[in-house]
Amino acid sequence: MDLSDVSGIQLATSPPPRTAIDYNSSFEESPAKRVFVERTLLSHYSTYFRVLFSNEFRDSQASSHRIRLITASDFHLLITIPRAFEQGIKPNINLQKAVELLEPAAYLQINIALEHISDIICANLSHENIIKIFRLALLYHTPLALRVWRAMIRQFQTMFATNAYLTLKENELIGLLTDKHLNLKSEDERTVVVNWIKHNSPLQSDRIVQFAQRNFARRPQPDSTKYEVIRNRQPIGAVVSFGGWASRGVAQKIEVFNKRCERWQTCNFNYDVPNIRRAYNGIELVDDKLVVFGGFNGIQHFQTTTVFDLETKKWKSGANMHDKRMNGVSRLKTAEVYDPLSDRWTEIANMTHMRSDGAVVSIDNKVIAIGGFDGRNIHLGGECYDSIVDKWYPLASNMRTRRTGCTAVPIMDHVCMVLGGFNGVKRLDTAELYDMREGLWHSVSVMHTARSNFSACPMDFSVYVAGGFDGQSTTKDSERLDLRARKWQALPDLAEAKSALRMISLTDHPFLDELFHISDDDDS
Repeated sequence: MDLSDVSGIQLATSPPPRTAIDYNSSFEESPAKRVFVERTLLSHYSTYFRVLFSNEFRDSQASSHRIRLITASDFHLLITIPRAFEQGIKPNINLQKAVELLEPAAYLQINIALEHISDIICANLSHENIIKIFRLALLYHTPLALRVWRAMIRQFQTMFATNAYLTLKENELIGLLTDKHLNLKSEDERTVVVNWIKHNSPLQSDRIVQFAQRNFARRPQPDSTKYEVIRNRQPIGAVVSFGGWASRGVAQKIEVFNKRCERWQTCNFNYDVPNIRRAYNGIELVDDKLVVFGGFNGIQHFQTTTVFDLETKKWKSGANMHDKRMNGVSRLKTAEVYDPLSDRWTEIANMTHMRSDGAVVSIDNKVIAIGGFDGRNIHLGGECYDSIVDKWYPLASNMRTRRTGCTAVPIMDHVCMVLGGFNGVKRLDTAELYDMREGLWHSVSVMHTARSNFSACPMDFSVYVAGGFDGQSTTKDSERLDLRARKWQALPDLAEAKSALRMISLTDHPFLDELFHISDDDDS
């Protein structure tokens, strides 16, 4: 059975195979296509059999039970799945077999097998099969249908580019268009509807025509002013800017870059998180927890840690660092690592050189410290920390330019990029790539704005850069490097000029609902 050639309805109505089950202690399949299984084992794995054996049905006490949905070999496989998980083994099943097992697994309510089958199906979704699988899941397992629906929302731009969406039913398309999370560019919304109507008969298009006439409009900012859209939507990904040093001290506004309308928006962070507004601090997203540590607020140099849980919306004070990373007195070469699970900072071996305003990045399961200032010299090189031997090693080669106040981001597993900074004479607009496998630095096209003490973060094959000091003043300029085209693109300004800010990226994350506050009302 080829899933790409068979519709969900055909899959659901194929002639049912027959399997007879004898309740004995053997798992061997007999020549008569009978599977021998213990009652207790079936009751343990299957809600269907647990109910069957605990009631007064005629079949409850029978020595055999006939099922018309599954072959003996597939039934054996279904029972094997939960047994394998109990032994710590993850069964390897291909997509086609997972689809074939979905109906009997749901009918027999073998929950462990059903969850595993659902995971396999979701891991193999594509624009070519997602609609058929969604309709099949609607018939047999609603939780899977919800997962596939969310995947359609995330993949809809690809479905549009490949015309896969044209096979959607009218009510399915309307449902997607009214979802605020739909991943579709504003300029493509009208084209989606027009092309779908052209592809389908007038009898199938009556509701969508009325829907479009009733809902298409030029929405107010932030979503669209140039294009008519069905509704304002939440972008599937966003860059979030925290803190920084502005003209009146630490920046109070949290800004979010909205990829749909290509501009920065200020947002309300409606949770009382003390000491999260800082400059020159560190910030990392670890297991849905925002960890903010160190930094400066204009009065106090912090060695404290604040942990904000994006799921529960609660914060807690974490353990203090051993050192104030910015103590206002001296540069440091000490280093420490934080474990969010144990809430513990652990001192590690000292770096070879003292550094302030250097860049730190993690690639290839190693931490790399690059550039910076030791009080007398701006560093040209970097060093790499090996946690196995607790030792720092110099990088295989030096950068092409001395840099302090620079920023580094990971690009791939083995590659990082260092951007901007100050070389002792001027602010820099240059950037360089370092590949751990070859140990060499490679130049990258220059930024539009020279800057130091700024922030950068990667998202969706791009590197976003914002803020910093351009040599004359704090800047609000932002830009983006398309890694595939290797070109920089100027972006709209931040709401306020600031340096020493910190940015993270969120993609397909529930916390985006909190940042954008877009109504669920279909008439928005």
